[in-house]
Amino acid sequence: MATSIFSDSWFRVSGLRVALLPSVEVKTQVFRGRTWHVLQDTYTQRFFRATKEACHFIQSLNTDKTVEDVWEDFVNQHPEEAPSREEVIQLLSQLHLSNLLYSLQHSDNEAIVKRYKKQKNKELRAKLASFLFLRVPLWNPDAALNKIRGLILLATGWGAFFVWTIVLLWGGSTAFAHRGELLDQSQGVLSVGNLPWLYVCLTILKLFHEAGHAFVCKRFGGEVRTVGVMFLLFTPLPYVDASSSWGFPERWHRIYASFAGMAVEFFFAAAGALVWANTAPGLIHSLAFNVMLIGSISSLLFNGNPLLRFDAYYMLSDYAGIPNLYQKGQQQWKYFGDRHLLGTVAAQSNAADGKEWLWLTLYGLLSFLYLLFITLGISLFLMDQWLPLGIMVLLTTIYSRFLAPLYRLLVHLRGSATQGNRRRAWSVVFISAVLIMLPIAVIPFPDAVRAQGIVKANSSTTMYLQTSGTLESLNVRHGQRVQAGQLLATFANSDLMSDIAVTIASQKEVQSQFRQALHKGSSELEALQQKIDTLADRLRHLNMQRKMLEVRANQAGEWVAPDLHERVGAWLPQGHNLGEVVDPSSFRFVAVVAQEEADRIFQETHHQAELRLAGQAYWNVLLPKVQIIPFQSDRLPSVALGWLGGGDIAVSTNEPSGTIAKETFYVLQTQLPNAALHEITVLHGITGTLRIPTPSQPIGIQVYRTIKQLLQKRYAL
Repeated sequence: MATSIFSDSWFRVSGLRVALLPSVEVKTQVFRGRTWHVLQDTYTQRFFRATKEACHFIQSLNTDKTVEDVWEDFVNQHPEEAPSREEVIQLLSQLHLSNLLYSLQHSDNEAIVKRYKKQKNKELRAKLASFLFLRVPLWNPDAALNKIRGLILLATGWGAFFVWTIVLLWGGSTAFAHRGELLDQSQGVLSVGNLPWLYVCLTILKLFHEAGHAFVCKRFGGEVRTVGVMFLLFTPLPYVDASSSWGFPERWHRIYASFAGMAVEFFFAAAGALVWANTAPGLIHSLAFNVMLIGSISSLLFNGNPLLRFDAYYMLSDYAGIPNLYQKGQQQWKYFGDRHLLGTVAAQSNAADGKEWLWLTLYGLLSFLYLLFITLGISLFLMDQWLPLGIMVLLTTIYSRFLAPLYRLLVHLRGSATQGNRRRAWSVVFISAVLIMLPIAVIPFPDAVRAQGIVKANSSTTMYLQTSGTLESLNVRHGQRVQAGQLLATFANSDLMSDIAVTIASQKEVQSQFRQALHKGSSELEALQQKIDTLADRLRHLNMQRKMLEVRANQAGEWVAPDLHERVGAWLPQGHNLGEVVDPSSFRFVAVVAQEEADRIFQETHHQAELRLAGQAYWNVLLPKVQIIPFQSDRLPSVALGWLGGGDIAVSTNEPSGTIAKETFYVLQTQLPNAALHEITVLHGITGTLRIPTPSQPIGIQVYRTIKQLLQKRYAL
């Protein structure tokens, strides 16, 4: 209870005659060992949670007595539990905002009306800010659900759980066994032809998802009064209002009601995996894949993410025993600022103990950062689709996350809460603003251009198989030193040997025919001579192919073929890349830089740089000069720099080599000094990052440049 029982605003409510609405039911819940009471209006489905002491006072209200009379009686009967006058005002205002009170008179309730208007304005702003998540109610399904209660009990009981577990394990193991095929097919999931089917599967799954919430809610006595359509990023999807589950006394019943939707999607995802694995390519095969993808990955990323206020959030809130976890987490950080920065002694934390303090602190920080990140991501996505809408969402985000809190801070600084520490509060805000603005606008910070690249030997030869064959033996191990002309690998081709044998036999036959014709003076001599010449040319060509089955080094160096030993006994086609012969005496680093960064490099005349190789981040190689090739290119120096090789550069999926970039770039290259070869491990083909310092600038200028480049590149602004 409050430290003071008096309040300057008590006269506004002391004469009121109010009581709880007859439709309000009181249910008991236990959170973290403490008993709470939930007041639920069975007509409007509004909820209000109060402590046991506050609930006793609320239930004492009646229209036969004024609020002051009820409060005085309660103080006399329960002096240790009695709320202060300020707490009574807060309770009445909150109950009034929730429409849980009624009154038989028109009293001076200006304070409550003021709070009511403020709450309504807040709700209106929230609706305007969430216009991308509009809900349109359509139908009350409660009576229909009551008629199928038997089916609901069957679908949500232990028998259903047993079937659900078996299907989930079976489908999960099947998907894991076909993980390679799943990865290959997932590359085309966003193709134009699959998008309509993807939406159909999403809509049907979400319908069953919401039905799962409704079934579990009805199982434990809740009401489901609304079925409607939710426009999620302008995409219509079904939804049901199962908020009556919030009033369930049992914690695990509330968690079950929240988890039911994801459980249904997991079931269909597992069933989809079984259908997908046992069907041939076609419509059923594709639909099963879409169901499997949406029901598993999509469900986990959104409904299964507790940092977003979907199903997993409510599960976590009930599990931790902290209702309104998100709001309390934000209030916890407001308390930190108010108490420890502004110096407001009266500021109090919502945490009841150390464990709850940790929950609120961590969740408040993580949820704020993640929600900011996801909102900015949605803004960029919408800007790609329709620029004005994306800008509007971005401006809304800036207002709600930065400008509105700043305005509330200014109001708080001028309010009565900081009356005793106003000088310190304003001083802290001013110093904080200066400390923030200095690095943003004044203090220069190091800046640099970073380019991904790969180490290449100055002298290297890629060895390709000149003719198809079966790898019989490897004469040199990976990493072994070889000399020019040394045998590396031996291949066999039975078809080639058969062709040689047939050609030799044909050659002998034609030569015999030629001798007979020469003895008889036949007119076929010229034709036979041409045939002999043709067979001789063919035999020379076949012998050259047979000679190519012995792969020999073209230069001295190290033989680099880390995976070739796995192909012994396998048939390899002509042109197959066998490996490289690398001269390890000198190396260069070849990097690529995007067009928007190239201008900063071209403006500088001397380019000293630092190089960090993959796996050796603790070593910096200083490079005295970097050479810039002033011509655009679209072919990467190595597949390792593109998406298909694990790199960061987007490549064209229509080109099988994985080296054609979607956007042109500039190539940088520099020689690695000999001293570096002794200090670090330099291998042909190892990737790294080249850092080229540019003039230092404040953070604000760097961010402005990045945003400007983004707008110019993506939106041509």
